[in-house]
Amino acid sequence: MIIQSKQTNCILLALLMWNPLMLLLLTKSWGITAVITIVVIAISFMVSTSQSLRVKVWAFNLCALSSIAFHSELLFREFLSDKDIPNLYELHGKYYFNKPFLDKEFRTNEYVSSYKTNCQGYRIDNLSNAYDSVKTCDWLFIGDSFTQGAQVNYNDLYTTLLFRNFPDKIIVNAGISGAGLYDELNYFKDKGKTLRPKVVFLQIGVFNDFFNIKERSATFQDYLMESSNLYRYFAFNFFSTDSLPLGRWTEPFFPSKQDNIDYNILFKDKSKVKISDMKAFRTCINAWKKEVESIGAKLVLFLIPSKEQVSPALLQEVMNRYNIAPTQLDMTAPNRLFENVSKALNLEHYDLTQGFCKSDNFPFFNQDEHLSASGHTIVATELTKHLQKYSNSTKLLSVRNSHDRYPSFYEGNLLYQCQDLDGGYLICSQNLDGTNRQILAKSYEELVHPIISQDGRYLAYTEGNQESSETDVIIRDIVLKTEHRVNNNKQYAAIPMFNHKGTMLALPIWNKNKVTPANIAIYSIERNCIIKTIPSKVECWRPIFTNDDKKILYIQKEKYFKIKSFDLTTGAISEILSLPFDIWDIAISPSGRYIVFAGNKDGNWDLFSYCLKTKQVKQLTKTKGNEWDPAFGTSDADLFYAGTFGINDGVFYKKIKL
Repeated sequence: MIIQSKQTNCILLALLMWNPLMLLLLTKSWGITAVITIVVIAISFMVSTSQSLRVKVWAFNLCALSSIAFHSELLFREFLSDKDIPNLYELHGKYYFNKPFLDKEFRTNEYVSSYKTNCQGYRIDNLSNAYDSVKTCDWLFIGDSFTQGAQVNYNDLYTTLLFRNFPDKIIVNAGISGAGLYDELNYFKDKGKTLRPKVVFLQIGVFNDFFNIKERSATFQDYLMESSNLYRYFAFNFFSTDSLPLGRWTEPFFPSKQDNIDYNILFKDKSKVKISDMKAFRTCINAWKKEVESIGAKLVLFLIPSKEQVSPALLQEVMNRYNIAPTQLDMTAPNRLFENVSKALNLEHYDLTQGFCKSDNFPFFNQDEHLSASGHTIVATELTKHLQKYSNSTKLLSVRNSHDRYPSFYEGNLLYQCQDLDGGYLICSQNLDGTNRQILAKSYEELVHPIISQDGRYLAYTEGNQESSETDVIIRDIVLKTEHRVNNNKQYAAIPMFNHKGTMLALPIWNKNKVTPANIAIYSIERNCIIKTIPSKVECWRPIFTNDDKKILYIQKEKYFKIKSFDLTTGAISEILSLPFDIWDIAISPSGRYIVFAGNKDGNWDLFSYCLKTKQVKQLTKTKGNEWDPAFGTSDADLFYAGTFGINDGVFYKKIKL
């Protein structure tokens, strides 16, 4: 009995120090709490049966100290959360990457930026869904904090700006703050390869990419930094040994002459450490080349200069403070090393130094060492000059990522749907150059599929929840400023389309019981009622009128969606086009000779044309993104459409030849 009592007391004492309720508050996980509690009980039982006093003393001390640590962590999280230093990264063995689902605001005396990441840790804009993942890309940009760009908003990143110039490319920004060349290489081996990029751009910075070039593995301290808010607070506020004599980071310059000899690529004198790093740079870039080319991709290098290479005033400031003479410096040494290694490995490479030096706007923040919005603009401008071979006639008309879709052209204006920064849904019109933007409708319910009658009197659109297929079609009289629902109380409807006279609407309608599939109905605006329905036992969508208003074309579900035709005079139904993949989003050219549609041929949506006379199908786009919602302008050569390219989206214009 005495032995059992000792065991019970030992277990109770351990559970007192490792209270399961406190554990639950800390971990926010029933599973983790249960596992830790069981482990504590098991260890307590084994210690209580031990005959060694030393084991019992050690066990008690360890249990007490760890209890103090975990209760301190809990108290810090609960009562001093405003002091928390955000953890922005996840450890992955030999590299770390941006933490997923972050939504932070960074604020200093020089900048305020919004920093959001998706489920993979890639930066996204404020309107993008964090649960949407990027599965493939055309261009993968890898670098340190100069690429990550946490100091600027998503729309100001050089990778986002590049998308405006190359809008048919899926561009992924895989910047990792503080990462070295080997950290970035290990990311590429583990995650980057899975995106199957065609071109990998490796950003190299004079700031810190030419020293300490070696492979690293995560230490216990790294894992503690990742998991403990309290430890991060002490590490940043008390343990840090960083010294900033000039009140800013000045790498590759250091206050100590020996550090400059060992680590500063711009300092002429070299030690064995610096020579070793220069050799390691060549070795690492060669390893990069082999890894990238092993997946059939192309490696491109580009160099970002340091502040001191761009600003004579900042260089003089560093020289004065660190007692460095001009004769001790070689300000083009990293550029030559970059050039020589790139040429020796036959790699395409761009040195952006001259573009930075010639800029009217200073590309860096004054105190912070990173690129300002102006700096990101310079990088995008300089890279665009080098990448012209990848450009084509595609133009991005959208100003930012606001989920612009369903464009249509009327009276020289572009009509489309989008989202506002406050989460509201908008129907907007604007000139083709982006000016004279007007909001025609706004709601916090979804507003989609907008269309205006050719005489400009009526606006029709879909309102409601698309995901649950619970939507209505609303028609608004712009002149009388009245509106009403087209479908009755027992029906849902979507995707309206006017005839050219502006007297009728064609739209899919289905019963609220959702037993019957969506069928195409014809609605008379004058009579305010459904006057005809195209009968079908399977779902039908995307109706459009032919240019003479005598027929309605629509898509019908069979094995794949195909294009059907309904004659409004005779009621005859005929098949126009069937392909071994789904057809969606059909549009008729102004001449009436062609149909353009979105087709899911290769696992994504591309645009195709179909000649009604020759029966020939032609693929108009072939990208890794999704292009859909085609709409013609004034001629058969003017095509507007919406698209998504990884994280970026918008409305586009393309000059085509049918």
